[in-house]
Amino acid sequence: MDVLLIDMKKILILAFSFFTLGVNAQREVPQSRMEQIYEEAKTPYKYGLAVAPADNYHKIDCPTVFREGDKWYMTYVVYNGKSGLDGRGYETWIAESDNLLEWNTLGRLLSYRDGYWDCNQRGGFPSLPDMEWGGSYALQTYKGKHWMTYIGGEGTGYESVNKPLYIGLAWTDRPLGTAHEWQAQDRPVMSIHDKDAQWWEKLTQYKSVVYWDKTKTLGAPFVMFYNAAGRHPETDLKAERVGIALSKDMKHWKRYAGNPVFAHEADGTITGDAHIQKMGDVYVMFYFSAFEPSRKYKAFNTFAASYDLVH
Repeated sequence: MDVLLIDMKKILILAFSFFTLGVNAQREVPQSRMEQIYEEAKTPYKYGLAVAPADNYHKIDCPTVFREGDKWYMTYVVYNGKSGLDGRGYETWIAESDNLLEWNTLGRLLSYRDGYWDCNQRGGFPSLPDMEWGGSYALQTYKGKHWMTYIGGEGTGYESVNKPLYIGLAWTDRPLGTAHEWQAQDRPVMSIHDKDAQWWEKLTQYKSVVYWDKTKTLGAPFVMFYNAAGRHPETDLKAERVGIALSKDMKHWKRYAGNPVFAHEADGTITGDAHIQKMGDVYVMFYFSAFEPSRKYKAFNTFAASYDLVH
């Protein structure tokens, strides 16, 4: 009888394994669909610099483009240094455009603020963009406010070279097309010191974007994609990887248990700056990759695709 019970357990385990493999196989976006996405999204024409710093002692990074009314807007972060060590850190600025090519800088949204946890680093990324490819490209409001997450910290230099970065939250109820200081919480909403912080984010946290998934695919309406640096507990490989956090109210966040959801496991690789667009039944993640040994480029933009935001 004991032998029979053991054999039945083996049969059940094998059956479950085959079922799991079948489910995972259904989740994989076929190569033919990947090629269609590439043809739709490729950018063979290059215009050149659209927004550039006035001198070599500032650097501009991380543009987020959206539409409000009859104008396009772009937020971006500005580092006030020439090298990675001589500047104070990031601030967030905004520019406007009628045609996506010519941009007029309006001013700051997140400035340095002395005496706070994020005194020297305030690099922001507007939340709740329309995910639909070819959609409105507008930022949605929640509870009458626009929201923005940002990388923050007290360390100085490019990407805060001497202290870790955390994720902060800011908001405004004023018009998006005006340069004004957004309100912000007095503590980070995500930190490497949180009790539920995971191994892949234990060194520092970087860019984040929050999407409003009204179908609650992962059980909550607000889905944050963010990249962070950490060492793999088994291989000790240091890399940047992409993970997910979930929220019901934009202010309290819980890590997704299956993190990281996207990574390239090679020492020193960067997989980050995820931006999600929905193309029909497929979620497309446009992202930035660097130091990936299988590619001839040191850094490049590319995409991955998923049916469920996770696989």
